[in-house]
Amino acid sequence: MQGNVEDFDRMASIFESAARDSDGAHLVVTGDLVHGPELTEAQWPDYLGTFYRGDSKTVVEHARVLATRYPGRVHYLLGNHEHAHVGGPVVSKFFPDEARRLEDLLGAEGTRQMRAWMRNWPFVAVAKKARLVMLHAAPHARIESASDLERLPLDGFFDLSFPDLAGGSTPTVTDMALHNILGALLWARTTSTERGYAFVHALDPEARVAIYGHDVARAGYAVEREPLLCVSTSFGCFDGDKLYLEWDLAVPAESARDVAKLGLRALHPGIAPVHRAPLASP
Repeated sequence: MQGNVEDFDRMASIFESAARDSDGAHLVVTGDLVHGPELTEAQWPDYLGTFYRGDSKTVVEHARVLATRYPGRVHYLLGNHEHAHVGGPVVSKFFPDEARRLEDLLGAEGTRQMRAWMRNWPFVAVAKKARLVMLHAAPHARIESASDLERLPLDGFFDLSFPDLAGGSTPTVTDMALHNILGALLWARTTSTERGYAFVHALDPEARVAIYGHDVARAGYAVEREPLLCVSTSFGCFDGDKLYLEWDLAVPAESARDVAKLGLRALHPGIAPVHRAPLASP
């Protein structure tokens, strides 16, 4: 979402409608709720998709309210932008220090509460019957089991920096993805079929698909190879291309391509896509 209040509220509304059904529903957001552009419409570059005014403070507030309203049914996974608030390296997409910008807006007490909350966000979500594994970035990390994730420290990355072409200190994707398990979990944009399956099978031997965000898929999704399904619900896309995944957790997934074909839905169905062919009706 990266601070897009309208998109977050739209996704929350879709979830709440599903949650009222007899079988209920779960919502999984795969990280990067925060840190968006605070530009005017005149300054807005085309590559960022549909214009919006980033408001991470409001997104955080709405996200906490939603989780409180539906205990145990709303799951936020840690992304690299959230990690910047709880021990991760500085990220500088739109500000020299995105975390500092948001924390200045929140104030001391708001920052304390947000940090305490984000420290409890999980790295992955596993839907066993559906054979799905959800995480922030591509499943590139080398792990043997879930216990490898349970003992990962969040702290110790703050001073890790790599100068970029603009003179900033945001680590490159390759730097972080190669640094250790946590770096790969939060920064990898892609991986091989072999490593992707190795990661999901370490969590569940029957898992078939890894669903993640982190990178921008202009058409709303990308299946570069199995078992990888990258879904872009908000940031970097035009409204008509933004997608989310709806899946019956009792139905076993067969492949990333199958899940994309059967489960992807338009976040703003009344708006024509720019980079993607229209989806088939569910």
